[in-house]
Amino acid sequence: MDAMEFFQQSAGSWRSQRTTHHLAFKRSEVGESQIQVDALAADDPEIIALCEFHQIDASLAIGGCSVRWGGSMGWDQEGENHEGNTVFALVPDTDNPRQGRLLRDRGYAEIVPVVGQYHMDDDGGLVLITEYDTMSSIERFWFASPDLRMRCSTVKRFGGFNTASFCTESRVGADSLSHPEVNQGDAIVSDVTPTQAQEVLQARQDTSPQYFSLLGW
Repeated sequence: MDAMEFFQQSAGSWRSQRTTHHLAFKRSEVGESQIQVDALAADDPEIIALCEFHQIDASLAIGGCSVRWGGSMGWDQEGENHEGNTVFALVPDTDNPRQGRLLRDRGYAEIVPVVGQYHMDDDGGLVLITEYDTMSSIERFWFASPDLRMRCSTVKRFGGFNTASFCTESRVGADSLSHPEVNQGDAIVSDVTPTQAQEVLQARQDTSPQYFSLLGW
């Protein structure tokens, strides 16, 4: 599987349960969200526009995806929301199509357009590495099954305020896919319990410590 095939398999609507560990405070925060992913072909106007914005030849892109989301986190203040959307474009290396540049119109750790790196690892996971002006992030996505996707991320900020997150994302059925609107107030129930999520996280740490060792887990 290459990165574009990974995006195509990710297309659809997902319910996500998230645990974020705030390492400086030694506390964790949980949240839920709904995510809609749409795969985009290389000639999609959004892919072309994103390449032009980053001054990269659009003919080098193999496609990408658009993502929109809405949800809430446990420490939210009144009026705070977690809604947004972004577009990704894949520009593979000429000598290795399993890795390359990932263009975004909105970053994961900072809400700014950014160009990061991606690669597919030996276990079929998609790894995204992004450097920002004041922080850096590593994200890894993988499928436990066609309808269950996992995601872990680490963010290193200047000053030592690091966070690590783990998500379990369950695919929503066909009826929900026909109504992909995301509303902040929607009640979202994950098919995976917090205990199961932590068990999966621990198992992943045991088999792939390179994604967590920098945080001392």
